[in-house]
Amino acid sequence: MKKRKLMVPLLASMMMLASGCSDAASTSSKEKSSKKDGKVEELKVFMHASNGYFIFNDDWATFKEAAEKTGITLKGTAPKSSTNSAEAFNLMIASGEIPDLVHGQKKYLNKYGIEGAFLPLNDLIKEHAPNIQKYVKKKEGFLKANQGPDGNLYMVPYISDGLVAETYFMRQDWLDKLKLQMPQTVDEFYNVLKAFKEQDPNGNGKQDEIPYFSEDNILGLGTLWGAFDGLYLENGEIKYGPYEAEFQTAMENLAKWYKEGLIDQEIFTRKKAREYLLGNNLGGSSRYYPGSTAGYNDALKDSVPGINFVVMAPPENTEGKRIEPTKRSDFGNNLGVAISAQAENPEKIIKYLDFFYSEEGRRLMNYGIEGETYEIKEGKPVFTDKALKAKDGNIVENLRSYGAQVPFSFHQDFEYEKLWMNPIAVKGIEEYTKGNYFAEQIPNLTFTEEEEKVLTDIGTQITTYKDETVQKWIMGSEPVNLEQFKKRIDEMGFKEYIKVYKDAYKRYQDS
Repeated sequence: MKKRKLMVPLLASMMMLASGCSDAASTSSKEKSSKKDGKVEELKVFMHASNGYFIFNDDWATFKEAAEKTGITLKGTAPKSSTNSAEAFNLMIASGEIPDLVHGQKKYLNKYGIEGAFLPLNDLIKEHAPNIQKYVKKKEGFLKANQGPDGNLYMVPYISDGLVAETYFMRQDWLDKLKLQMPQTVDEFYNVLKAFKEQDPNGNGKQDEIPYFSEDNILGLGTLWGAFDGLYLENGEIKYGPYEAEFQTAMENLAKWYKEGLIDQEIFTRKKAREYLLGNNLGGSSRYYPGSTAGYNDALKDSVPGINFVVMAPPENTEGKRIEPTKRSDFGNNLGVAISAQAENPEKIIKYLDFFYSEEGRRLMNYGIEGETYEIKEGKPVFTDKALKAKDGNIVENLRSYGAQVPFSFHQDFEYEKLWMNPIAVKGIEEYTKGNYFAEQIPNLTFTEEEEKVLTDIGTQITTYKDETVQKWIMGSEPVNLEQFKKRIDEMGFKEYIKVYKDAYKRYQDS
């Protein structure tokens, strides 16, 4: 397969970014690295995600293990000093020297794929990647969720596993002390929070309890009144929650709860709320990811004796429905790895990526190194003490230090999470899954370049204004006025913004 040059519009549009970039890394595919059992081909990879949280590390043990299995080793090219992933990606593109493999967001990989920077992978996968192709056939909707607007797939995606993203949590030990039952409705939830505020469940003789807390996630409570924070699906139609009548009711009630001190007065600014409020025996209820949150029961058992922070079902809302607005995506996280159009042997590269979709490669990326981070017992991987007893207690970060659980091209195995979760979290996740409390999710949609511009320009304005307005409403500095809010976002171009989503969703359905 011949190399393809970047199209002129791409280079022209990025030329200014390229100027002054004298330390761009060489991206030749021909370099080799020696190993004691022979030569291993070295490929260049760009991976700079989450503003520097994920930068490819040449020393990651999982990728060294993959090199032993595939004959390909990777060398990272992303600047380790940069803390701006978008800027780092743009500078790499502007240089015109595209590494063999490029990790990035779907919208950018699609955009530059269409312009000629990355190869379409459809035929390469069919002909040379049996494990990926097997997943494509098994997962209906996979291609629709990840392909570009031209119908080509430009990346091998990173796929999360499991369903649950967040759950409600409640201090069962506080309920027991006050002889209260787990709340089942929004009114009962309100009464419990009020009791937490007024009846001293932490027993220190002060009214210092924070009945409900989170980290700038107060709108997760909106579904208690049938309202959603952003875009959602209802009867096959995309809607914007803050534009619907229920949002007025939700904001009025949350403002009331905030005024009565039932909601953390620092909810819009407090960081590490769980550490501080649970660690000081002040927090009563919240919504968070269950895997990490239930772990505080173990971490705080000595400093907060008897703490029992358990998952609770979403209270029935004013319409009698239990709704959890969050859910993990079925098709990926809009992240993946593309193959450069300048790559010399794309067939070999897609085979390399295919390894990570094999059972062996998937296990490597989920569990790390056999004999070090996990062992096989009764045919299944089990984490070793070395993995479980990380010095900071965070097994996920420990695994990432090996290169496992980084958002490369592979699909997660939810069993890896269950192996380290507190039983409270496992039970809660099973309850949410069995109860199917999840709101219908909008699938991963694909947008044209023009549509992306609308979402960036208009969408950013709307989101900023919404966040600022909601904070004023809830804190009581302005009365809740949904009609005025709607008029203002209409002036910003809301109808054009929502049309982009509706058009993209129709294309998704029709494809």
